[in-house]
Amino acid sequence: MAHQTLAIIPARGGSKRVPRKNVREVAGKPLIAHTIEDASSASRIDRTIVSTDDEKIAKVAEEHGADVPFIRPEELATDTATLSDTVTHAVNNSQQEGPKYDRICILQVTSPLRTPEDIDGTLAKLDETEADSCLTISEYVTPPQWAVARGENESLYEFFDFDILWTDEPARTQDIPEFYHPNGAVFATSIEAWETYKSFYTPHTVGYEMPPERSFDVDEPWELELVRCLLE
Repeated sequence: MAHQTLAIIPARGGSKRVPRKNVREVAGKPLIAHTIEDASSASRIDRTIVSTDDEKIAKVAEEHGADVPFIRPEELATDTATLSDTVTHAVNNSQQEGPKYDRICILQVTSPLRTPEDIDGTLAKLDETEADSCLTISEYVTPPQWAVARGENESLYEFFDFDILWTDEPARTQDIPEFYHPNGAVFATSIEAWETYKSFYTPHTVGYEMPPERSFDVDEPWELELVRCLLE
């Protein structure tokens, strides 16, 4: 059975760390345009909408090919508003018009290095595994087992395993189990699973691996500059 997949790009107007982040120019176009173009080029996306509370973001999104069928209510545009509420609002509005979607795919503007192939790969894995949801993951560049914390008098102590960290011959990276983290680029789930869990983290969530060099999540000014250099 062919799926109908709705891509939702959340793009709130307020951004404290990087003001007007979503429409800042990166490699000759607004940051949000990179995500819209990725969604448009992905073969498994049927429609792309932007959920925003900001008229300027809405205008830029439409200029680059996304639909903006509604303006997000103020209560869903605060610092405390949850992604879950934003997604549910977008799904409910979209299901009232046109075709009924059976899958949703969240694409964050802050992951401009993701590719259309990453989007299609995530959705394909969701189908192949028959999981409730699939999200993009990336291997830790630095093993989390090497984490240290500060105690009294600035003393460092191992957070996980003394034998891995505090030895004369620390464990080699290749001998440490691999750990991954969600990188925020793509989240996909079925409408049925979303209605049940209201989350992308379910009893059966699988991961689509992306390389670290495409897994930057822009949250600070220096990260925006780094991504700008990589794209240019």
